[in-house]
Amino acid sequence: MIFKELDPFQSDDKFARSGRAAEEKMAFYLKRFFGNDPDILVLNGIRIEADGDAAQIDHLVIHSHGLSIVESKSVHGKIQIKDDGQWIRWFGANQSKGMASPITQARLQERFFRDVLGKASKNEAFFSKFPIDLYVAISDDGIIIWPQSGPVSGVCKADQVADKIIESNQEKSAKKGLELTLDNRKKIAAFLKAINKPLTKTAPEPEVVEPQIAQAINPFPEPVADTATVHTCKHCGGKNLEIRYSYSYFFYCNDCERNTAIKAACPTCGGAAKLRKQKKEFFAECEKDAYSGLFFVNP
Repeated sequence: MIFKELDPFQSDDKFARSGRAAEEKMAFYLKRFFGNDPDILVLNGIRIEADGDAAQIDHLVIHSHGLSIVESKSVHGKIQIKDDGQWIRWFGANQSKGMASPITQARLQERFFRDVLGKASKNEAFFSKFPIDLYVAISDDGIIIWPQSGPVSGVCKADQVADKIIESNQEKSAKKGLELTLDNRKKIAAFLKAINKPLTKTAPEPEVVEPQIAQAINPFPEPVADTATVHTCKHCGGKNLEIRYSYSYFFYCNDCERNTAIKAACPTCGGAAKLRKQKKEFFAECEKDAYSGLFFVNP
């Protein structure tokens, strides 16, 4: 399913037009493979600004077991990847020019998106381990000169990307890894589309969202405290508690003025959970299961 098309584009720069052509070709391949699949969401041309920084992703595919970031590269001659990670463009037989590594660019975009999604959902532990695959799509008429060590993972011709995404998703499914519900896939896609800020002047004005992304749109439901759990003072049984800190977090009873140890557990694995403070809210988090839930709110 194509959730977002490429934004309108207009430029007199031949290199910009060439890059756009590569993006349009990649968008065509993704539409051909996933356009009629309601379980896979494709967003073309996503640019996000946050905390004075910005990241542009050519194509983003959201599927049941994570995200796939696709960086399109327009190559009309040869492109060489050296064993030390350098990328070189070749013009004819003797002329060459170094270029920034698209793999490094994709990794930086990945980190940026993890941070944005983690803050927006108030579940940074989850998105820190969220599966994100990176692909560099070389245009159809380009020739890849591989390093002596062999092909580089994630780098391929544009028409091979969709097959690799399908293969990766199937492998994760077989391993019974993290699975995103369709509802959450749509929430992530809608959130990213809403905060998209294209640079092109011919594009329509983006939807207005609050500067603080974490407060503007939450792709997942707000965490709700477990109302079934009633925290009480172990000394007087009172409920007039607040969490304080001295070497570790503990409950302080405002009635009898005594302390009660806190034992937070992960509901998934049953192991000990760590507390994270955010203003008056305290979240119980388990790194192993990428769990984060509201544990207590101070009065």
